[in-house]
Amino acid sequence: MYRHVAPVPIAPMPCAGDIAQVRHRQYLVNEVIAPSDVREQHTLVRLTCLDDDAQGRPLSVLWERELAARVIRPEQGGLGTPERFDEPRHFAAYLHALKWSSVTATEARLFQAPFRAGIHLMNHQLTPLKKALELPRVNLFIADDVGLGKTIEAGLVLQELILRQRVDRVLIVCPASVTLQWRDEMEKRFGLRFEIFNSEFVSRRRQERGFQVPVWATHSRFIVSYQTLRRSEYFEPLKTLLEEKGHHKSLLVLDEAHVVAPASASRYAIDTETTRSIRSLAERFEHRLFLSATPHNGHSNSFSALLEMLDPQRFTRGTRVRETQLAPVMVRRLKGDLRALGSSQRYPERHVVGVRLTHDSGRWHAEWLAPDGKTVEQRVDLGEASAPELELSQKLARYTELMAPGTKQGRLVFINLQKRLLSSIEAFHRTLSIHAAAFGAGALAPDGGALTGDTAPESEEHGETDDALELSFAETIREHSQDLSASVQARKLLDDMLKLSARHRAARDAKLRALLHWIRKHQCPLTRGAAWKPRRVIIFTEYGDTLRYLKEQLTAAFEGTQRGDERILMLTGGIDDVKRAEVQAAFNGAMEEFPVRVLLATDAAREGINLQGHCADLFHIDVPWNPSRMEQRNGRIDRALQPASTVRCGYFIYGQRAEDVVLDTLARKVETITRELGSLGCVLMDQMHDALASGITKGTLERLARAATSTRTEVTKRELESQRTLQSLRKELDAIGELRDRSGQVMDFNPVLLRDALDVGFELAGAGRLEREAITEEGRTLEAWKVPALPASWSTTLDSIRPRRERDEAAWEWRKRPLSPVVFDAPPGVSSKLVHLHLSHPLVQRVLQRFLAQGFSANDLSRVTVVQTQRDAVARVIVFGRLSLFGEGAARLHDEVVSVSARWLDGGGRGHLKPFADEADRKAIDQLETTLAEAPALSAISKAVQKRLLASVESDFSKLWPAIEEQASVREQGARKKLAARGASEAKALTQILLTQREAIQEALSAQLELKLDARAEQDQWRRDKVHLEQRLTALGRELVEQPESLKATYAVRVARLVPVGMVYLWPGAR
Repeated sequence: MYRHVAPVPIAPMPCAGDIAQVRHRQYLVNEVIAPSDVREQHTLVRLTCLDDDAQGRPLSVLWERELAARVIRPEQGGLGTPERFDEPRHFAAYLHALKWSSVTATEARLFQAPFRAGIHLMNHQLTPLKKALELPRVNLFIADDVGLGKTIEAGLVLQELILRQRVDRVLIVCPASVTLQWRDEMEKRFGLRFEIFNSEFVSRRRQERGFQVPVWATHSRFIVSYQTLRRSEYFEPLKTLLEEKGHHKSLLVLDEAHVVAPASASRYAIDTETTRSIRSLAERFEHRLFLSATPHNGHSNSFSALLEMLDPQRFTRGTRVRETQLAPVMVRRLKGDLRALGSSQRYPERHVVGVRLTHDSGRWHAEWLAPDGKTVEQRVDLGEASAPELELSQKLARYTELMAPGTKQGRLVFINLQKRLLSSIEAFHRTLSIHAAAFGAGALAPDGGALTGDTAPESEEHGETDDALELSFAETIREHSQDLSASVQARKLLDDMLKLSARHRAARDAKLRALLHWIRKHQCPLTRGAAWKPRRVIIFTEYGDTLRYLKEQLTAAFEGTQRGDERILMLTGGIDDVKRAEVQAAFNGAMEEFPVRVLLATDAAREGINLQGHCADLFHIDVPWNPSRMEQRNGRIDRALQPASTVRCGYFIYGQRAEDVVLDTLARKVETITRELGSLGCVLMDQMHDALASGITKGTLERLARAATSTRTEVTKRELESQRTLQSLRKELDAIGELRDRSGQVMDFNPVLLRDALDVGFELAGAGRLEREAITEEGRTLEAWKVPALPASWSTTLDSIRPRRERDEAAWEWRKRPLSPVVFDAPPGVSSKLVHLHLSHPLVQRVLQRFLAQGFSANDLSRVTVVQTQRDAVARVIVFGRLSLFGEGAARLHDEVVSVSARWLDGGGRGHLKPFADEADRKAIDQLETTLAEAPALSAISKAVQKRLLASVESDFSKLWPAIEEQASVREQGARKKLAARGASEAKALTQILLTQREAIQEALSAQLELKLDARAEQDQWRRDKVHLEQRLTALGRELVEQPESLKATYAVRVARLVPVGMVYLWPGAR
């Protein structure tokens, strides 16, 4: 026999806008799709989660098949019938978690991200965030000076957008050398986990998910290098995925954004392949954030093209960039400006020193000189030695004159020989040997062996290795040398140079002698058993050959000193992320823990890497012919969070070598340009680089002088710098300070309250409290805290506060190590081993989510407490509700906690539970934070009183809830009006932007001005831009109708939700 089973009743069908409980969570019903066929019996319902601990998460269900799915009215259940009171400190933690998670779009300028991040909060870093929140779509260009913290500024904008549920998907595109730093900064400072998209990640994902799953669809936040993105097998699937998902709630971050701008050494800049690729990618994102200290290359059409990628509704390539258009979307400050205004953040003074080397009576001497020629350090004797560098320079100049190369490729050989000689004899000898092979000599590869046609493979993730670059360069030299012919006299000179350089390639040259003098004076006397002082230095060179020469020479010099074999680290091109991180951590680490004192680096380390933790000294062994590289190198230590008040950047010049006179002039001009123009000087630096393109000759100084007065600088000043004045910056920082204070008051965040909340959270998890411990770092004693032992289920979360994992360390061994101490304010410097617990930290998030889930998916708390107070002689009760307004896609537009206070009379009667019957009721709410902070434990309230109050909770709450609804209704109407006003205001502003753009395009087209362009490529580019203007003009007509209305809809409230939060009884201590 079969037992009859009653059918499960089907819940009433929801409608769009309803709130439904599905799988123990509350969801907003976005769409209800009825069966399309009579044979189908299931209704598809698309939902978006409203719970704080899973906010914005989408879900699609078949309604009839979903167990216990139902439409709900959250306010109807009240707080239920609690069986106990919560401890006051437990309730306080719960209430604070709710407050800290609230957001609002009613006021564009109120922000939350700075108080949730693990950063040293500086007012100037809040300007991009302020501007971002004032924009309907966040299309923002952060063009701050090198070292002012553009990564942190971008992180603040990103975090705020995520908190407001305006962004779900993020793509960060950056140079390969800083992908790891971006990932670590986003996770450490903002609690945001990104995946680095590279071949290793693709391989791992395909093993886990199979080839049928698009790799780009397996995560919502990626970091990818420009090198990787250029590969079509990665770029095309990304475009396809973005087309399928649409651009809604997506953000593109371009670091070093200037690399995607059209570029040309001529009058009119031409689109590059990177320009076209990024342009097609950028249009598929709703929000765009560009970062670059050098946004303008001197070409107006290039700048307008870059800005069009940023905001196509505000800018169009080929039209003039107006200051009024640029001001809302551009943020640009220089370190010098902030210093002049007396910024509380200390930015180091940079001292650039030229080390002049002279040879006199068979001895080398060195003199340290400031850019103005004043002596910084008196002349010192470097010892007796010959001067092969000077002799080789003369011979090479004569050899070049005799060879008289007529082609560009031929001249390139001699230019590179000159550059190598200016770096080191070792680098020169290796290159000269390869060149000599064209005339019958044996060619030498960079490692000293025979040169083969094979080159080391390029690493897409980490850039080319130095060896690969050397081999590729060697191939170029050999190929172009084969087309040259040499006279007998030229061959004699070549043979002399080969013999001379071979004799001295391994000897200490004058630059090395001067460097060792500095090391003996400031780091270690280099005698047997000598100790090292706590001072570090970076030594940059452009060439791998010179780097190896320095490594060999310094290793020999350090031999016999204390731990001499551990004092040198190298940072070169092509090293993997793990090795790069190890080197960076060691060089920034504590002196007593990491013995390294010298970092040898090629230009692979010149961009984006923080090396200022314990280093304020840097030397350029060779002066780069591209001046921008010199500035980028200096920026590794001249940046925010540099603990030293002064950084010193030195370079070497031979006073008796003609070429060095030019390089000295170049270095001094770079320093002057940087001091006066900041990163704007990149335009002049590019021109100066062009002046050296044909090598250093008698006319080079004159070409440099002309380059330093380029008219392209005036274009850049007019289009980029007109908005940047000290007066406007002063007003901006004053306004930011006021806004920061106001936002802080609204959020009401305090690190002490966070620590209390964590203690409560750990207790609810069955663990102990945080334990105070004193930690000494950098000679200072700091207050830190030890995290208690937590259940095994917390293991992955606790990974976020473990010490750095070593390269070959097994996971289980790593997890056995003690946890790092934690603090609640940002620790000093960039190398601290203390972990900053902030609101976005994974450990904090896990604790707070437990509070946010109370009453929904968690029931640890009754959400009712009674607090003994000495501030009032009358018992009172405060009831809390939470008002939330949601827009399209369940985006949270407004949040606030609504509270009502009333007297509680034991025997009932007149005034009992009457909301706001007197001023004391409002005062009780105002003083609640202080009352909770001062409250004794629940045991201070007698059992009899607790029993009496507990019995009246349900009745008291139901009687006061109508007052909460009344208060919430008033607040809701006010919030709706503010949202509607903001939508109308931004729609109006957008309309004006589009009209202004249309006028600019019409003006450009009506002029019908065909530029006098010589190159065919430039003419073609101009014609393409003209066609684009015509197409853009047509599109603007449609956008004027659609875009403002679409913007208004962003602020339209789809559903209002009022839910019970909790209740507090205030019991007089005198009763």
